[in-house]
Amino acid sequence: MQTLLIANRGEIACRIARTAQSLGLDVVAVYSDADRDLPHVRAADRAVRIGPAAVHASYLSADALIEAARRSGADAVHPGYGFLSENAAFAQAVVDAGLTWVGPSPGAIAAMGDKAAARQLAAEHGVPTVTGFDASDDDDALRAAARELGVPLLVKAASGGGGRGMRRVDDLADFDAALASARREAIAAFGDGRVLLERYVKRPRHVEVQVFGDTHGRVVHLGERECSIQRRHQKVVEEAPSPAVDAALRERMGEAACRVAAAVDYVGAGTVEFLLAPDGSFTFLEMNTRLQVEHPVTECVTGVDLVEWQLRVAMGEPVPEPPPLCGSAIEVRVYAEDPLRDHLPATGTLHRADFPAGPGVRIDTGYATGDAVTPHYDPMIAKVIAAGPDRMTACRRLARALDQAWLPGVITNLPLLRQIARHPTWLAGDLHTGFLTETGLPTPPPLNLADGVTAAVALGAWQRRGSLPPAWRMGGPAAQSDTFRCGAEVVEATWTPSHKGLTLQIGEETREVEVLGLDGDHLRLVVDGVHATWRLAWLPSDSRHTTLDDGDTLYVHTGRGEAFVRLEPRFPAPGGVEDEPGTCVAPTPGTVTAVHVAAGDVVEAGAPLVTLEAMKMEHTLTAPEAGTVASVRVDVGEAVDGGTLLVRLEVE
Repeated sequence: MQTLLIANRGEIACRIARTAQSLGLDVVAVYSDADRDLPHVRAADRAVRIGPAAVHASYLSADALIEAARRSGADAVHPGYGFLSENAAFAQAVVDAGLTWVGPSPGAIAAMGDKAAARQLAAEHGVPTVTGFDASDDDDALRAAARELGVPLLVKAASGGGGRGMRRVDDLADFDAALASARREAIAAFGDGRVLLERYVKRPRHVEVQVFGDTHGRVVHLGERECSIQRRHQKVVEEAPSPAVDAALRERMGEAACRVAAAVDYVGAGTVEFLLAPDGSFTFLEMNTRLQVEHPVTECVTGVDLVEWQLRVAMGEPVPEPPPLCGSAIEVRVYAEDPLRDHLPATGTLHRADFPAGPGVRIDTGYATGDAVTPHYDPMIAKVIAAGPDRMTACRRLARALDQAWLPGVITNLPLLRQIARHPTWLAGDLHTGFLTETGLPTPPPLNLADGVTAAVALGAWQRRGSLPPAWRMGGPAAQSDTFRCGAEVVEATWTPSHKGLTLQIGEETREVEVLGLDGDHLRLVVDGVHATWRLAWLPSDSRHTTLDDGDTLYVHTGRGEAFVRLEPRFPAPGGVEDEPGTCVAPTPGTVTAVHVAAGDVVEAGAPLVTLEAMKMEHTLTAPEAGTVASVRVDVGEAVDGGTLLVRLEVE
C-alpha cells in the first residue's frame, strides 16, 4: 500500500488522512462541486473531482470513485463511515479493480448489512436477539407482521445505519405513513428501500462493542461504548466505558460480539450493537461493518489509533493484543440544526469556526472559518471529545469545551449539548434511549441579550472614536436609543456618554461600560468594573457599512455564553410571504419527496402538506391553520430554497 484514496468527505476524510500520512502513505481526497474548498481537500496530497453536489452523482457513485482511484494512482481505498462504507457491491468493485479494500470482505458486509439475516445469524450462534420481522419490500406482508407484533414498533431500513430510515410507530393507524417515510429515506441514504420491523423496547441502554479482526482468523474486542442519548434514533452523545457495564458484563458482551464477528470471518474494524436492559441482560441489534463516528472515545481510553489498525490489518499484519481500558472519554456531535425548531437542519457560512483546546480535549472536524454548510450532506459539523482519568473529570472538561465552542453564522445544537453536559441525570450516568424525551430537553436556553446589546453599543462607540459622539450637543450629552433583536426577543437600549465610557440602560438593567480596545475580533472592555475580552463576528447588511448600522448583525461570545443581535432598521421593510396567513414555506433548503395534498383539499391545522428531504433527513411540513388548499406550488423531486412558498391555503 502506497497511496490511499478516501472515498468520503469532511471530518471523516480529515481524520483518516491524518493517520494515513503519519504512516507514510500518500492520500487522495475526492470532492463534489459543493465541497471543492473544504479542509479535507486541502489536507490531502491530491484531490479528484467526482461529480456535482447531488450525493447519488458523487459520493454514492461507485464508478466515479473507482475512476478517481485510477486517475490518481491510488492502490487502496478507505470508505470512511457513511455513504458506501457498508455497500458490499462497492467493496467488491474495489477488489475487482485490483485495489486494496480497507475493510471487511464483501461477503461479511453483505451478511451483516442485511439486518434480518444478521439477526438470524446471531441467534444461530447463541446471542439473544430483538423480536422482529425480516426485511421485505412487500407492504402487505409488513402490515400483517405489524399487526402481529403490535406497538410500539420500529420500522427500520434493512441496509445502512446511523439512524437513517427508522420510524417509531405507536399507533397502527400511522403505520403506512411511517413505512413510506422510512422507505423514502432509506432509498435516499443507501439506495435500498427494503425495511424490517422490530418490537420497540422502552428505556433500554444502547451499548455497542468495538471488535477487530485480521486476516489470520483472530477477532478481539476493545470494550464498549454507551450511545443511549439519541434523537430520532441518531446518536448525539457517546462515551467509553459505559457507566452501566462492569468487568464481568463487559467480558460477556465482548465475547458475544466476537462470536458474531467470527461467524463471518470478519476483518478490520466493526461494531456489534446491543440493547442493554436494567437487569444486565442484552440483545443483539445489528453489526456495523465499518469504523464508527464515535470511535474516538475508544481511542482515548485504549490509546489505540483504530485507523492505523485498519490500515495495518489491510496490509496483512495481525491485530495486536488490546490494551486495558484506562479513564473515561465522552463525545458529542455538533450538528447544523435548530433544537428549538424540531431539529430542522440549518445551512449558512461559518463566520467563525472556533473550537476549544486544552487538556483532554480533541476536536474532529471537516470545517474551518469561512466554509459553507450546504444542504446536500449530513449536518454534522464537528465532534468534541473530552477525556479524563475518571468520568466526572471528562464531564467537566466536556462542559467547559462546549462553553468555549463558537460557530457564528450557522444555527447549531450547541445549546442542547451544553444542557446535556450539565444535566444531573446525565452526570449521574442514569441513561436510556428516551433520555431527551423524558428530560424535556431541549428547553429554550437563556438568550444573552444584555451581553449582545452591550457588545453592539461598545463596538459602535469604538468604531466612532475620534469623531463627534452620537447625540453630541453643546449643552452636554443626550441619550441615544436603538432597538436590537435577538431571536424573537426585541429590546430598546438607551445610553449616554460618561466620564469613563458610557452608561447603558437595557430594559430594567443599568450597566457602566468602558471600551478598552478592539484587537482583531476581540473586544476588550470593562462592564460594571469587571474586565473582559469578548469575541465578535460582525456581519454588515450592506458592504458599504464601515460601522455598525441598521440591519447589521453582531455575533458575540463572552466566554460564559453567546448571543447574536441585529440592529433593527428604523424604517423596517414590509413582511415577506412567510408572514402571510395560510402559507406554508420551506424552512430550509431541500428536495420535495412527497406532496400530501392537492388544490381543493380541506385540511385541519397540523395536517401534513409537503415532505422535504434536507441533509439526508425527512421533515414533514404541516398546515399552520385549518382551511382549503388554494394551490400547491411544488412537485415531487423539486429542489427548493429556504423561504420558498410550497402551499397556499385559503383560511377563514
